[in-house]
Amino acid sequence: MNILKQELRMGRNALVIWCISLIGILSLFMLLYPSISGQLEEFEKVFHSLPIEFQQAAGVADLDLSSILSFYQFALTYVLLAGAIQAMNLGVSVISAEVREKTGDFLFVKPVSRNRVISMKILAVLVQILITNSVVFTTALILVTVLGTESYDFKLFTLVTLSLLFLQVFFASLGLFVSVFLRRIRTVLPISMGVVIIFYIIHLLNETLKDVTLGLVSPFDYFNLSEITKSMNYDSLNLLLWFVLVGLFIFLTYKLFARKDLPSI
Repeated sequence: MNILKQELRMGRNALVIWCISLIGILSLFMLLYPSISGQLEEFEKVFHSLPIEFQQAAGVADLDLSSILSFYQFALTYVLLAGAIQAMNLGVSVISAEVREKTGDFLFVKPVSRNRVISMKILAVLVQILITNSVVFTTALILVTVLGTESYDFKLFTLVTLSLLFLQVFFASLGLFVSVFLRRIRTVLPISMGVVIIFYIIHLLNETLKDVTLGLVSPFDYFNLSEITKSMNYDSLNLLLWFVLVGLFIFLTYKLFARKDLPSI
């Protein structure tokens, strides 16, 4: 438990900054809704005049400005992207920090197994993700309730908002897996941003191509907000694939980390 407390203490400031940033992104978009809904026809003409590829890339292809939930999904798209970077950053940094901060020699000579160390680190990442999602969910609920002029489907709101949790767990587990292979990492953020943006570009490409195989590559397609809205549920195949990949990443992280030669500091 001391390892868990220390990890949470070390990540406290970054967690606060990320939560404020995600809330800021969401609030920035959502607070525009009253003025946009008041000039509905003008804004719809602007959006529909854009090329369909640009509409899909910007997340406005299926945007219904008369619906608070539809506009919320548009705003949430950018929160998902930022949240994925945060989670990837957590996954990559939580293991590599011991080498980067020169604390590995101190930690790994303690009478604690490597599996217990990695378990506490994964738990710390999960706690931070849950805190982030709780903050975002609460903020989103307040914004949608206050800014909306009509009732909305709470089940749909919950489904699309929980997409952030699923995406963050995926990228955090991927980050853990990636960090096992990297011997020394000086800066984590460029790696996290690079991986997430590549997956997001694949998602945007598939928005145009609508290729089933390509849709299995990017986790952003597993929780496509438009598809969730249409079916009012998560796709069972994508959800199964998510469970398999997350489980595989975690399993390989344990397996490879137990054999990894840690560089002396």
